[in-house]
Amino acid sequence: MSPPPSCDVAIVGAGPTGLTLAALLGRYGLSVVILEKQTAPYPLPRAVHLDGEAMRVLQAAGVADTFVSRMRVNPGMLFKDRDGTVLVDWSREMTVGPMGWHESYRFHQPDLEAALRARIDAMPNVALRWGATVSRVEQDSDGVKVVWPEGAIEARFAVGCDGAGSQVRAVLDTEWEDLGFRERWSVVDLHLTTDRGDLGDHSIQFCDPDRPATYVRGVGARRRFEMRLPPDAPEPDHEAIWQRLQPWISPADAQIERAAVYEFRSRLARDWQRGHVFLAGDAAHQMPPFMGQGLCAGLRDAANLAWKLAAVLGGSDAALMTSYSTERAPNARAFIDMSVALGRLINQTAAGQAPTGRMRSIWPDLGPGLGLRDGIGGALVPQIARADDQAAGGFYALVTAPYGLGLPEFNGGAWLAERGLIGVIVRPDGYALGGAADAEGLRALASVAEPWDKACRAHSASLTL
Repeated sequence: MSPPPSCDVAIVGAGPTGLTLAALLGRYGLSVVILEKQTAPYPLPRAVHLDGEAMRVLQAAGVADTFVSRMRVNPGMLFKDRDGTVLVDWSREMTVGPMGWHESYRFHQPDLEAALRARIDAMPNVALRWGATVSRVEQDSDGVKVVWPEGAIEARFAVGCDGAGSQVRAVLDTEWEDLGFRERWSVVDLHLTTDRGDLGDHSIQFCDPDRPATYVRGVGARRRFEMRLPPDAPEPDHEAIWQRLQPWISPADAQIERAAVYEFRSRLARDWQRGHVFLAGDAAHQMPPFMGQGLCAGLRDAANLAWKLAAVLGGSDAALMTSYSTERAPNARAFIDMSVALGRLINQTAAGQAPTGRMRSIWPDLGPGLGLRDGIGGALVPQIARADDQAAGGFYALVTAPYGLGLPEFNGGAWLAERGLIGVIVRPDGYALGGAADAEGLRALASVAEPWDKACRAHSASLTL
């Protein structure tokens, strides 16, 4: 299907971040065109982990409740030395967590992308164009023009969700800030042909300083091994891969579904916005996979960006968009820093300096942006009683009692009492605009949120999905 000649938002890249952003924008009633350079969906595994916050974003996008049946709750990760001793235990709770979802899931990326495509296929205001390799992005004070060899489209805004080799980032000439981690790893996806329950359900980081490796228990019969390569080593063939896998598995147990060599990096784009053009996902940040947070970070980008684009297109001041990168970049950097620290655990092991004990999930606050950063403003708020669904993409309040704020109100109970608050105003992306200890302060916060709330819903009133 050919895209229309113009739209509200043009998205470059039909991976999970771009598709999720399209679904979120489509829910707001905005017209969206996705341009994907590939001619068909990629059928093999890539990302394999989603956390509770990422599932909350997919809930907002309208796919989590159906897709969860294709996923597997992940019990966590163990860091072991070469003798098999557990150095760090990062086991996850096997109950639903504060986001309204389990803390950790395993999934098959082609399945997720198919679910997201089915969602946007049901949206008359969203179109997906395959085989469109973007060559130019032009902009003026009114919007952008995105050009590919066979066509062009005009939009108010454009978002590059086109991965680590982002053409949009290249067009914008945005530099990377290198955060210091760079290693080559062989990533091997296997499909079991025998029962290998002895491999276990936990992910395992094998902290052998000479031959570090990672094991991931995927969905169904899928298993993944990742193995660090020497800097100048050639890409291993299947024979070399099986030799490296010999301590754990053999060709009698599994078939290789995919083998690839990745350069794991830690870096942030210096500019996430140039005028009407934005970067999201791997186009804006890259991190080692040791926390499984690469895709999760992209979904956080989509959630932050979607409601702000909807609000500006609904009449809010365009200055709202400058808070996207200031809020998201420090949050993404916190996950990068932790991922790098876990990656360097192998070297600490070699030096006899390995930490031991238990590890907990982190929920970093947003960077400077909307509202105060006082321990509540910019913090991730738990989802209570599926409040996100009931708020339908708008702002809402967690309160200790009804206050007639003009926004949906839900009982925040013990979470508010622990913080000495009577209420918190929650943004559409699940983060707090701010909290208050008295009714006057809470009403003042609600009055700040109300215009954004109305604006981001402005186009959705007549939309039926």
